Amino acid sequence: MLKYLLIGLLVWLLVIPALKRTFGKHPSPRRSTAEPPAPPTSSGDVQDMVQCAHCGVHLPEAEAHHDRAGRPYCSAEHARGGPRQG
Repeated sequence: MLKYLLIGLLVWLLVIPALKRTFGKHPSPRRSTAEPPAPPTSSGDVQDMVQCAHCGVHLPEAEAHHDRAGRPYCSAEHARGGPRQG
C-alpha cells in the first residue's frame, strides 16, 4: 500500500507540473517563438468614416453606397429607401 502512495506522490510532484509546463495556457517566455506584435498602422491606412443617412450606422467611406445627391448609405437597400424621415 505504501508503494502506491509513494508512486502517486512521485507522479504528483514530478509528472503533473511537467505536463502543466508543456501543455499549459501560459508557455514560458523563453520558449515562445511568436513574432513581436506588428507596429501600429501608418496614417496612410486610415479611412474616413461616414454615417448612413438612413439608419445612422458608421462605416468606412470606401464601403458606402452613395445616392445621386452624394449622401452615404450602408447598403443599396437603404440608398433606395432614401434619408431618414423625421
